[in-house]
Formats: sequence, C-alpha cells, structure tokens
Amino acid sequence: MKSDTRKITEGAMIVAMIGAFLIIDRQMANVLSSQLSWLLSIPMIIYAAQCEWKYSWMVFFAVLIVSLMISPPQTIFYLFSALILGIIYGEGVRLKWHQNKLLLWTIVCTFISYLFSMYIFAGFFGYDLVATRNEFIEMLENVEIFKNLVVFFIDANTLFNVLDITLFFLVVIMESLCVHLLSHLIFIKLKMNVERIKIDLNFKYPKFLAVGGILSIFLILGLRCFQVNETVKFILAFFCLTLFIVNFIYGMIVIVSMRRLPKWSWVVLLILPPAWSFVMILGIIDGLTGGMIRKRGLYGQTRKF
Repeated sequence: MKSDTRKITEGAMIVAMIGAFLIIDRQMANVLSSQLSWLLSIPMIIYAAQCEWKYSWMVFFAVLIVSLMISPPQTIFYLFSALILGIIYGEGVRLKWHQNKLLLWTIVCTFISYLFSMYIFAGFFGYDLVATRNEFIEMLENVEIFKNLVVFFIDANTLFNVLDITLFFLVVIMESLCVHLLSHLIFIKLKMNVERIKIDLNFKYPKFLAVGGILSIFLILGLRCFQVNETVKFILAFFCLTLFIVNFIYGMIVIVSMRRLPKWSWVVLLILPPAWSFVMILGIIDGLTGGMIRKRGLYGQTRKF
C-alpha cells in the first residue's frame, strides 16, 4: 500500500506533466488540445487506477487551477472532460470492471464531450457550424463530378447531414478505442494487475448485417431512379452508409484472418478508396456463408490474437 506522501508526490508529478503539456500546447496555438485532447486523460487514468478517488479529485482540482492560468476556455473544457473520463476509467480499473464496461464508459464520456463541444459550445469556441455546412454544400455543388453523378443519389444538403452524423460517431468510437487500448498497453508495461484484453476472431457475424449490406447496394441503385422526400432520403442514405461501414470493417477482419496474406496488405486496402467496395463485398459474402472465408478461408485457419 502506498503511503499518503507518495500518493501526493505522484499526484504532483501528474499535475506537472499535464501543465507542461498545456504550456507546449499554448505555444503551438492550441493544436495539441484541439487534435489530441484525448491524451490528457491518460495520466489521470494511470494515477486514478493506483490511488483512491479522493486523491484523484485532489489532482483534478489542482490541474484545473493550473489550466486557468495557462489555457484558453476551449482547452479548459477539453481538459475538464478528459480528467472526468480519467477518474471514471481509473476508478473502474481499481474496482476490477470488465473491459467491455470500461470501453462503454469511455464511449459515453467521449460522446458527451463531443456533443457539448461541437453542437452546444461550438459558437462559444469560435466554430460556426452553419457557416461550415454552407461552405461544404457550396463546394460540392461546384464540383463537376458531383453535378454529373449526384454522389449516390444524394444531394449536397443530405450528404452533409449524413457525413456529419456518421463521422461524429466514428470519431467518438475511434477516440474511445485509442484511450482504452493505450491505457491497457501502459498498464501492461507497468505490470499492473488488470484484466487482459482478449481478441478472438472466431465469432459469429450476424447475417442480417450482410443482408442489409446487399439491400443498401440496391437502394443506392434504385433510389437514383425514384424521387422521394428529403427526410426519407436522409434516413436511407444514413442507413446505407452505416451498413457500408459495418460490412467494410468486417471485410477488413476477414482479410486480417487470412494467415498467409502479407501483414501490410490490409493497410494498403485501407488507404486505397477504390478497394473499399471489394472489402465490403468480401464482408457480405463471408457473412452470408456463416464465416466460411474467415474461419477456414482461402489461406488457412483463422489466426488468434
């Protein structure tokens, strides 16, 4: 059991570490806090996982006092959200929460933080969402490809709304995964007694998602020939894009499961947009066949991580 003096000393080190981050961020015109604000939660997570909650709150208020002397309002908000997430996550680790519960709370905290910063406090932070929306729509309407293809039957206004919501959820999920996985990696390096994350690619993929992927393709082709109102068009567009992303991710899992495939191949597919449709179709085919390609595959048995 750590003594109170050591806990306070380690807390002071956490405050100094975050303070140094804030000073560097201020010198870089707040680039770090706006793009990598999730990193601010990592020191608090490590500290809260090893000390009782009363020490975590002591560090929390100390960091906020330091940030009031250094940082602008938007950085203080990002820091506040990151510290709250760090305390909840660290306390969960200390109480032996399951990894799925830790990830769920990380997603919830990140979602609330982005919801407030992007849609409620956006104007206060100097971000004009309406102006950005209008500029995006105007840019698309002036692109020749958009005029000719009408981008999957979607007009510019609907396309912006779909991308706005979809990317919002993707950013929340990806950032939460970054926090969760990086924290777990640090716990392992520190030899802390935490539950290990287990990834097994032998799972059952729901067939209705694969069927939905096929329906989304027909909807994209069919709705370009029929006129529907804007609300229905938005709902269907969001539905199609979501199913595309889900089946695309599953297609990447299928590719990773192929043992003899070069490790760099999935990275190449990920950065080549023309190959995304192929990856999605691969995910749909494997989903319809009950995971035949993933489990046995063209290149051998599924690799376990």
